[in-house]
Amino acid sequence: MNLFWITLVFAVLYLVLYPGMGTWRGMLGWTQVGQYDKERSEAAAKVKPLYDKFAAMGIEQVAADPQGRAMGERIFLNNCAQCHGSDAGGSRGFPNLRDGDWLYGGDAKTIAETITGGRMGVMPPQAAALGEEGVKNVVAYVRMLSGLNADPLRAQQGKEKSASSARRATGPRARAIRRWARPNLTDSVWLYGSSEPRSRRR
Repeated sequence: MNLFWITLVFAVLYLVLYPGMGTWRGMLGWTQVGQYDKERSEAAAKVKPLYDKFAAMGIEQVAADPQGRAMGERIFLNNCAQCHGSDAGGSRGFPNLRDGDWLYGGDAKTIAETITGGRMGVMPPQAAALGEEGVKNVVAYVRMLSGLNADPLRAQQGKEKSASSARRATGPRARAIRRWARPNLTDSVWLYGSSEPRSRRR
């Protein structure tokens, strides 16, 4: 019986001090938003000296600092791993960040630009311009460029078809043009996969 009265008194006191009855804000003026803002401010004040320290350093200096690398890893896992994987190995449609293949360049400045501003794809759909057979032919040509099995006749026709469109995008030898972020079609790095059906959908 005593537990009942203790619970009742606690409930009444809680509803007087905190919001819980309609528009009543509680005598303490506590809110979830206020609590959240307070905790954020406290956390920001706690880490500000650390962030200020690294903000004053160059990227190479931060990369050489064990504490900086550890912070970078945690930030990556919280913000980037969803697409690039927890090991940064990439997944379909999201590049591998551990290899030496960089579409825009792998120097520290360019990577910082990519993280800061993001990147947008630049290749428009080609199905309407090439037609179904034309797409198949260009797929065969692109697969042949990187040493994959392809129908030689289709590859030859695809080479002719791609002369005006793909060459403008990837250069006269289908190699990457870094300043325009055009991918290299002659290597074995495939962002979306190298199978014929996958290539036709892209």
